Amino acid sequence: MVLMVFLGFGCQQEQKKSEEIDIESYYFPIHKLDGGMMFVYKYKDAMMPEFYWHLKTNKQQDSLYLKIIELNGDFIVQQQLTEQIYPSGTRIIDYQIMDIDSLGLIDTATLEIQNGDSYPFYVENGGGVYIFQVNWIFPKNPESKYTLIRNRRYVGDTTFVFKGKEVPAITFSVKELFVNELDGRQELEFNKTEIYAKGLGLVYSKNPLNDSLSLEYQLVDTLAGSLLLE
Repeated sequence: MVLMVFLGFGCQQEQKKSEEIDIESYYFPIHKLDGGMMFVYKYKDAMMPEFYWHLKTNKQQDSLYLKIIELNGDFIVQQQLTEQIYPSGTRIIDYQIMDIDSLGLIDTATLEIQNGDSYPFYVENGGGVYIFQVNWIFPKNPESKYTLIRNRRYVGDTTFVFKGKEVPAITFSVKELFVNELDGRQELEFNKTEIYAKGLGLVYSKNPLNDSLSLEYQLVDTLAGSLLLE
């Protein structure tokens, strides 16, 4: 997600270079999320249900944190994570994913974060790769081991139409490597496209699964308010 270029940013306080581009305003509106906000995403495939991301910030002493909870169409939590906000970008510091079996029983895995770099506020003009890597094991299936490595690279400017209005946006190319070490080692590689729009954050994602099939979704609405299950 190949994946050998490393560039961390979470705690760095280095002086910004003149060729760097400020893209903080294209991330989720972190300074407007203290009351919570629901982001509604819809798949291009009409047979697939909408899903939701609930975002809320929390300030502790001098640090700002962003909690993201993903819910499926039945409002069942699929994953949740916490990001710490730094002057140079965001870093994931806590992450859980949920596996739901056929009986509706939930197995929750807490991910081991090898590199939590998530979204950079400054990118190089012409490139720069930002890496995220996690490992996890589901407690009910301890012989399994999973690894996800994600490399995000800034591509450039674009636009996105949200609720009929064209919004300035930026594009990232994302390479992902998913490793499943259950019954041997299986590797899957994906080459995704992500679009972040100014004042909105992630508004579009496309993940080609093969030559004829893609997993594609986009932001269709935002709703202010806190989530009752918090």
